[in-house]
Amino acid sequence: MILLIFLGAWIDSTAVRGILALSPIALLLFYSRQWKRTTIQFNETDVVVERDTLFQMKKTLPYTKMASVNVNRDIANRVFGTSKVLININSGASATTPEAVLTFRQDVAERLRSEMSQRLYDHAISPDEEETIESLATFTPLDVIIHGLFSVSTYQTILGSMFLAYSVFELYLSMVTEVELGAGAMVSLVMFVTVQIMPSVSLMFRYYNYKVYRRGDTIYLQHGLIRTYRTSFSVSRINAVRVKSTLAARILGRSCIEAEVVGLASESDDSSRPVLCLLKDDATQQRVFRELVPEFVYERDPERQPEGAKSVLQIRAVVASLVLAAVMCIPSLYVSPEAAALSGITGIPGVVVQCMLPLGTALAVLATLYAAHVSFRVTEFDAGENLFTFVNGAVDRETAVMNYDKVQMIWIAKGPIARVFGVSRGSVYMLSSTGSSSITSGYFPEGHLNRLNEIVMDRIASGRYDYRLNSV
Repeated sequence: MILLIFLGAWIDSTAVRGILALSPIALLLFYSRQWKRTTIQFNETDVVVERDTLFQMKKTLPYTKMASVNVNRDIANRVFGTSKVLININSGASATTPEAVLTFRQDVAERLRSEMSQRLYDHAISPDEEETIESLATFTPLDVIIHGLFSVSTYQTILGSMFLAYSVFELYLSMVTEVELGAGAMVSLVMFVTVQIMPSVSLMFRYYNYKVYRRGDTIYLQHGLIRTYRTSFSVSRINAVRVKSTLAARILGRSCIEAEVVGLASESDDSSRPVLCLLKDDATQQRVFRELVPEFVYERDPERQPEGAKSVLQIRAVVASLVLAAVMCIPSLYVSPEAAALSGITGIPGVVVQCMLPLGTALAVLATLYAAHVSFRVTEFDAGENLFTFVNGAVDRETAVMNYDKVQMIWIAKGPIARVFGVSRGSVYMLSSTGSSSITSGYFPEGHLNRLNEIVMDRIASGRYDYRLNSV
């Protein structure tokens, strides 16, 4: 609507300006009529959303098929004293968006969520009671700040640091040469803010006042500074649990927990994988893991990658390094010296400009080779009786614990190099709220990865797969 108003003021044609000026009024009338002719019925067995406009709509959402009922409040809701009730069912087609987003007065929304939770989870917790329940761990504002700063991927942090370093270097040059700061420095600074600062600040706002606890088989989450979230879901909806740590978090001895949950879509894309524990020290993280999702705890007997995997990783790293060196060869030999000569920079700054590109390329090659070595050392695979685990990550580490009964497909593949050394990689597709995502293993013998397929099929054939415990 704001865009239409600006367009109307900018365009010269009187007729077009008139149409654009009336468009906001037409939109208001359209949404007003749509709101007036939309009804919502909370029946004994289902919720029915019906709209009687030019395009009629009737949506029936059975309680037995609902995965979660959440309450969100954004700035507009705070202004008007309302909240949004978000209803999700186990639909793969609409996995990234809720099936119904209904806005009510705040107290009504909380009451409806409490009553619907009674039907979904066989118990209800009132909003007042929720405020008195203690979190499984204490998450201070400092923990939220640390999570915002150090849960952003290391690759993203490196990229942001490069933009910041370039801006600082440009600022230094402008001070030394007394030349006005170039536009490139400002662009680089904007990129640093976009890549590094904004995601971190967004996470701090999102997870402010974080709280997590469990009642029966239901996990409750609530957090948010400007936009608040109240989310709950049954443990039976969890496909996999991930323990994650970036390089910086690992140096600090911290890690966080995320979950793959079916039917937890919100209006923002990133909430379909809820965080069960912010970055905390490893001892606290492990305690929260055991108390919050004991269904995903088991005695592991991890298997390391065979020697053939080391050869595959080394060959891949060498090929990637050669490609990088070939691409950067001409810029390193000719562009950097000429750029320094054209800019008139002399002395130490001139040497830095000439060496920056070849030095950066050499460091990238060394980092690639070292990452291959670390990847071989840390990657693990474990096939337990009810759960299995992949451990991956040369830089950002992830331990993914998965449930056999939530596996949709296991795709085992090996390229020409892996075939020579007799190893394969497995990609596991879960019944995931994000739909197309998969969790990939390291390089292992094909027969070892095939055990996962055999166990999944054996659980179905023997009846160990209990649909009542996996109601998705």
